[in-house]
Amino acid sequence: MSSLLSILDLVVLDTEESFQLERRTKRTQVIGGEMRNVFWIVQISDIHISKFRDLSRGPDLQRFCEEYLTVINPSVVLVTGDLTDGKTATGIESMQVHDEWIHYENIVKRCSSLGKAKWLDIRGNHDSFDVLSYNSANNFYRYHSAKNSEARALGDSKDVFLYQLQLPFGVYSFVGIDTCSKPGPHRPFNFFGFLNTHQVEHMKTIAAITKASNQTIWFGHFPTSLIVHNPPVLRQIMRNSVAYLCGHLHTLFGYSPRMYSRHKTGQLELELGDWKDNRIFRIIAVDHDMLSFTDAKLGDWPLVVITNPKSNKFYSHGNEPLNLMGTSTHIRLLVYSPARIKQIVVYIDRHEEGEAFQVWHGYPLYVLDWHPEQYAYGLHYMEVFVYDEAGRNTTASQTFSIDLTTSGLDLLPRLILLFNIYSLGKLFFSLCIFFYCLILIMFRQCSCIYNYYLPGHEVQIVAFNSCLMKLWLVARTNVSFYLMIGSVFYLAFGPWFIGRLLTEHLGVVFVWGIIVDGSFIPGALTYFYGIFQFFTFSLPLSLILGVLLDSRRKNGNRKGFAMYPWVLIPSVLLLAYTVYLAFSEFPLSYGLEAFIFGPLRTGNIFLLIGGLCWSSRTDLRKVASVNECV
Repeated sequence: MSSLLSILDLVVLDTEESFQLERRTKRTQVIGGEMRNVFWIVQISDIHISKFRDLSRGPDLQRFCEEYLTVINPSVVLVTGDLTDGKTATGIESMQVHDEWIHYENIVKRCSSLGKAKWLDIRGNHDSFDVLSYNSANNFYRYHSAKNSEARALGDSKDVFLYQLQLPFGVYSFVGIDTCSKPGPHRPFNFFGFLNTHQVEHMKTIAAITKASNQTIWFGHFPTSLIVHNPPVLRQIMRNSVAYLCGHLHTLFGYSPRMYSRHKTGQLELELGDWKDNRIFRIIAVDHDMLSFTDAKLGDWPLVVITNPKSNKFYSHGNEPLNLMGTSTHIRLLVYSPARIKQIVVYIDRHEEGEAFQVWHGYPLYVLDWHPEQYAYGLHYMEVFVYDEAGRNTTASQTFSIDLTTSGLDLLPRLILLFNIYSLGKLFFSLCIFFYCLILIMFRQCSCIYNYYLPGHEVQIVAFNSCLMKLWLVARTNVSFYLMIGSVFYLAFGPWFIGRLLTEHLGVVFVWGIIVDGSFIPGALTYFYGIFQFFTFSLPLSLILGVLLDSRRKNGNRKGFAMYPWVLIPSVLLLAYTVYLAFSEFPLSYGLEAFIFGPLRTGNIFLLIGGLCWSSRTDLRKVASVNECV
């Protein structure tokens, strides 16, 4: 392997200079009205072919191939993960369903026969449910995926592959990265992607090779914000590429149907909405080495991609020859429709620029001559109105700037795609545990809580002081203090449960990671489950015990809690909720073992009952300083 990498490095060093010279020469060409230096691809994601639900996903995909791909005629089709659903009829249990993979393979074979496109697909987390390793018999991706035979696996890595599209005007590289968990446990603890050192080294080698390409596009299933690796070098490795294409987040329940971001390296990260529920697809055009795209839904016609001038929201500074826009002679559009295009009218800043015309019959490129020097400064707004002979019409619009002023992207998608979600979850969980324990320990050292009361009689001040008293009583009472401190320490360090993380293998889950079949999977989603446990059990139990102790204090140390409805009702509700989770949450996914050997969820039942019983019988007169202070 080391010798292979050395040879590759030498080849790269010897050829990179000539390739870069050729690349720079081509990037000095004028963007004109000819049908040259442009190609386009299609991306779909999160298909979720299912044997049990929404059986139209597969037929609709075949319809997409027959009605859309035959019109669009892309050079490459990228499928960024979750090819199959991998869930049973209940929607809770997860496994690889062979019939789903057969269905997927048959559809892709049919689609591949309809055009010239190279199909490249990558696994998603649903495609790795219950898969121990890449060589496992139930890793049906090995046998039924569409990953093109021309995609070259580098060395012995099955997780990173390179496909290079050779065109008369350049070489364009597509790098697929499989960051699925290895092993791949049942859901839900199979939501994040992971990179190991071996994969990172292979990615670095491929990144070096692709420097000689006109453009490089990386693609995978998980957004980079959901890929766990230490140190986080993924974005730095991909810094010389124009874009990273991914899926996985499914429009975020409809709250963010268009999720795009731009990293500090200049690289774009473009998450695509799902095919599963929304039938979304993407057309990506590379025109004179500048990337433009449009997201559309099944049923949309006509389709438009404005390639010159490019939208200033998606400038990839340092990775694209953006200066070519300022010297271009034509506005360029890719327009697709099964019917003949009747008219295309272009407006800039609300003024009609003219009608675009087709460059070459049978090709989707339409152009209109323009004078970019008229728009040399500031932001400008372009609208394109398209009409076809079937009576359909569409409008495409975007802002652009010849002086390369960049517009910002929407805030929510940027936050989701730019932040390291794993690190944020780990940090927030750690802070919750730290400050909770710190507050209880500080209260335990406090001999009289009245000294910390806020003055005043407003409702919010009275409520705040009441909470202080209750938490102080929890801290000053031995049984409640050690019970709560011990429970949150266990949440942070102890095993949550033992269960069938894979059908044939038991595993143990901690907040900081999962151990199964001798392999360690770093904690990721577990931190968010820990936060959920903290806010839905630990804090409510603390407040219930505090209310109980305070009620007993006010009633002369009277034992019991059934006579306090403001304690009894929340306790019953919390107990019912805890029992429900103990029986349904982890056991449904990981087997009965997760209930029997579940110190966290199952143990919460006994923790709640025990905490109430002990706190209701503790003699508050023996609690140091309570009587003297109150």
